[in-house]
Amino acid sequence: MEVKNIAAALLEVQRKIKNPSNTAVNPFFRSKYAPLPEILNCVRPILTENGILLIQNTGSNEAGDVYVQTKLIHTSGEIIESDRLLLKPDKNTAQGIGSAITYGRRYQLTALLGISSEDDDDGNIASKADKKSKIPPKAGSNSFKDDDEAIKWIDEITEMLTAKNFNVNENAIISKAKQIYGAQQVKRIEEQLKRK
Repeated sequence: MEVKNIAAALLEVQRKIKNPSNTAVNPFFRSKYAPLPEILNCVRPILTENGILLIQNTGSNEAGDVYVQTKLIHTSGEIIESDRLLLKPDKNTAQGIGSAITYGRRYQLTALLGISSEDDDDGNIASKADKKSKIPPKAGSNSFKDDDEAIKWIDEITEMLTAKNFNVNENAIISKAKQIYGAQQVKRIEEQLKRK
């Protein structure tokens, strides 16, 4: 497939584009990130100025996974598209599905355009998690291994609250969790928040 025109246009986009502002705060990781609306406000005008249409298709498969596929279409008809990113929603509810799609759209778009939408911690979070998993908790200690699934739920709730311009804090996260998750999941979220 020919990509000469779209490649030239994307080169111009890269010359002008800047990383979006990291205006949302993930209280769990104590880090900032750019919510999807901030990213779209940053990239759409520059893409449009260079004759590139952005389309993000979503859908689902028989297994209950949702997918996101991002396409950049140039006025010449040339297309660059990502593979489908499959995501398994934590809950089969409108909120769970919507959260997974928003999460996928944000990560796929920033990867495709080569921009960053999160604070770079130089691998500190990953290395801390790795060290924690290698050091067993002391007897009587409240320090247990992080609950990766609860971390994902917290991240998704944080993104939902931020997208609606709500103040994001532990109480807001727990309140929202009670609206969309079962008692056992809420308990795991509360326990994970206490670990930080």
